[in-house]
Amino acid sequence: MPNNKRFLLTLTLTSLLLLNTASGEEKKPAQEPPAPPQTAEALPDPVAVINGKPISKGAFEAYARMRQAPGDQLPAPALREALTNEIISQELLVQQAEKQKLDQDPQIVLELEMARRNVLVGNLLSQLLRQQAPSEEDIRKAYESAIKEMNNKEYKARHILVDAEDKAKEVIEKLKGGGDFSKLAKTSSTDSSNAEGGDLGWFTLDMMAPPFADAVAKLEKGKFTPQPVQTEFGWHVILLEDIRDAEPPSLEQLQPQLAQQAQRKVVNDYLAKLRSEAKIDIK
Repeated sequence: MPNNKRFLLTLTLTSLLLLNTASGEEKKPAQEPPAPPQTAEALPDPVAVINGKPISKGAFEAYARMRQAPGDQLPAPALREALTNEIISQELLVQQAEKQKLDQDPQIVLELEMARRNVLVGNLLSQLLRQQAPSEEDIRKAYESAIKEMNNKEYKARHILVDAEDKAKEVIEKLKGGGDFSKLAKTSSTDSSNAEGGDLGWFTLDMMAPPFADAVAKLEKGKFTPQPVQTEFGWHVILLEDIRDAEPPSLEQLQPQLAQQAQRKVVNDYLAKLRSEAKIDIK
C-alpha cells in the first residue's frame, strides 16, 4: 500500500476508534456534580494522566480546536467530556504504538517529519496572509482590471455538425449555392440542435471549444465559416447570427476568485523573495 494511503487509513481508523470509545464510556452517576463550564480557567492542568503520562491543558485545547465542528450542538460540559474521552483513547493508542517501537520505524519517522513540515508551512502561510490580506481597494482594482480584460460579448449562432471534413465541405458548397442553413442543419447535422435548425442560442466564447470559439470570433454577422472547423465532436459549419454586449459578473460574484488570486500572488512573491535570498544547490 502506498505510504500516503497508509497514513490516511491510519487516521481514518483512529478517528473511528476514538468515536466508538467515547460513545462507549460509562455514564457518570446521577449524583455526581455537573462538569464546570468549558472555559480555559476551569480546565484542569493536566486534563488527565494516563499510565503516568499527563495530558496538559494546552494539548487538550489544541486537540479540541482541531476536532470540534463549528456546528456542534452538544452542550459545553458534554462536549468537553466527549473530547476528553477521545484524547484519552488517542493517548492509549499512542502509548501502544510507542511500545511497539513504531515511532522508530524509518518510514513512520519520515511521515511524522512530513506532518511537522506541513504544520509549520501551513501556519507560516496563514500568518503571512493575515499580515498581507488584500484590502477592499485592492479587490476593487483587481475587479476593474479583470472586467477590462474580459470579452464581454455574447454570440448567437447556428451550426451543422458532421463526422467528416468532406461532408462539411459539401454543406459549405450548398450554402454558397444559396442553401438554407436551418434546413441543411435539420437534414445534415448530427448534433441534438438539428431539430432547431442548428440553433445554439446565446453563448460566450469561453463556453465553447477553442477552435469553435476562435472561428466564431472571426466571423461577421450573417456570415458562415468558409472552411470546416474541427473540434473533438467532429466537423462544424458555423453561422453567426448576432452579437450583443454581455452583462459582466458583479464584484460580489468575482470577489472569492479575486481574493484567491491575490493570496496566490502574496505567496508567490514571498517564495520568490526567499529563493532570491537563499543558496540553493540542486543535486
